[in-house]
Amino acid sequence: MADLPRRWFKQPGARLSVKILLLTAFGLLVGWWLSGDSEPLRALLDEAPKWAASVPMLLLGAVALWLKYRLGRIHATLDHYAGCMGLALPRRTRGDALQRLENRLQRFSEEVIAETSALEYQAQHDGLTSLPNRSLLLERLESALQHACDHDTPLALFLMDLDRFKEVNDTLGHQVGDRLLQLVGRRLESVLCDTDTVARLGGDEFAVLLPGADRSRSLSVCRQILSVMEAQLRIDDLRLRTAISIGVVQYPEHGADATLLMRAADIAMYEAKRKQQGFAYYRPSNDTQAINRLGLSAELGDAVANDELKLEYQPMVDVKTGRIFCAEALVRWSHPQLGLIPPENFISLAEQTGAIRPLTLWVINRALLQVKQWALSGLELSISINLSVHCLQDRGLPAQVQKLVDRYQVDPAAVILEITESAIMSDPMTARRVMRRLSNIGFHLSIDDFGTGYSSLAYLKQLPVDEIKIDKSFVTQMDQDENDAVIVRATIDLAHNLGLRVVAEGVESTDVWDLLEMLGCDTAQGYFIRPPLPAASLAAWIRSSRWHGEHWMLSLQSQR
Repeated sequence: MADLPRRWFKQPGARLSVKILLLTAFGLLVGWWLSGDSEPLRALLDEAPKWAASVPMLLLGAVALWLKYRLGRIHATLDHYAGCMGLALPRRTRGDALQRLENRLQRFSEEVIAETSALEYQAQHDGLTSLPNRSLLLERLESALQHACDHDTPLALFLMDLDRFKEVNDTLGHQVGDRLLQLVGRRLESVLCDTDTVARLGGDEFAVLLPGADRSRSLSVCRQILSVMEAQLRIDDLRLRTAISIGVVQYPEHGADATLLMRAADIAMYEAKRKQQGFAYYRPSNDTQAINRLGLSAELGDAVANDELKLEYQPMVDVKTGRIFCAEALVRWSHPQLGLIPPENFISLAEQTGAIRPLTLWVINRALLQVKQWALSGLELSISINLSVHCLQDRGLPAQVQKLVDRYQVDPAAVILEITESAIMSDPMTARRVMRRLSNIGFHLSIDDFGTGYSSLAYLKQLPVDEIKIDKSFVTQMDQDENDAVIVRATIDLAHNLGLRVVAEGVESTDVWDLLEMLGCDTAQGYFIRPPLPAASLAAWIRSSRWHGEHWMLSLQSQR
């Protein structure tokens, strides 16, 4: 209380009131001094009691002025911060000043609370799909792990990545890619319970947390996700298909720490993507494989530049005549330390790391050079080359291949480019455009692994295709499996009705060869004929008379 007068005197309104009183008294004294008369002074002293009685009124007026000033400053401060935050406050109107201030403070607090809630939501949710983001997923994962530990219950965590999403962005634009991510998020939500969490971690990567889920339920959810993702996605006038790879981990089987589980799920996801099997459970051995893949991805680009890759060739035979007219080029990687690395161990890695384009151009360059060398030596052989799905979405590929054809003066008709069904169906519009340009150059086009993807007769009629290649999974056991035989026969009839040649790969026995000849298959390829050989060995084998004594040739001759 002792400091109250001092604090009051420091206020601007109080100081103003004191100044007015002092100036008034000073003015009266100056007037008296100038007049030289004592009467005004005596009159002033006579009125002193009255002035003293008016001092409290003056002080109250000063306090009122000070309160008005302070209220104005508070309102100004509210307006300033509301403007900075973009908030709308009630306008200052006439009436009870304190009530106005209370109303404005209440509105300001409500707006701040709402803004804070919105910012908190934005900090924990993805702006595109409105799904929980990585931060909220980790928070819920930590909580779920604590609950699972306390109550001895399991849980499952999925990490998922869309296959070939980059091609959608590159060819159709980011707007279509964003719409695709939104539709994928809705489909994932449709198969989950209210207690589950689906989150978008960034890019085309999603996660699913299943509290209380054992291995049986996690397997069921995986199959449901793959099932809903098989259906076409419609975006405006576009119809797209997208595949997804899922890595699965279980608590407590694969760890009890959120960071370890996330890392294990990520490794499992890339294992599923590499094997193209939809989903994969984490295995400790995958850790070493993941480290090896990281090392290989860094070395693959150098392998192309340092000529560590090589091509082998598997002959393709005309079933009716027995003539060897073509060979499929198959890439091999001869690693200085690891030895020969099969293509299934580095092709998918090249697709994931972006090294597939230089790798494909290297294969095409070497294959065309080999065709030129065979022709100069008097051996007329066509060449068959596999194109990755990524290559089919590359609109610059036809021009680059054209330059290689011109460099070696090779007839494009002597080159068959093999394209998988999945590559065509991932983006049919761009695929058709690239395929037409390749066909116009003069290349023959073949649909590889026919029957394993989303076979579409409508697209098959629209594509500039010369042949289809029946996948070996239907051919190898067709002499023992009636269903395989029916599929192969129907495929041959379909292709011939469309004016297409048919190649059967995976021929490994005399019975299969005889059955293919009976069904009218045009071309056969497989270990029964010959395994892949280096270029020189293949040329020497074809020039020799030994191949006339092969089992498949004898079988053909015996039926003539």
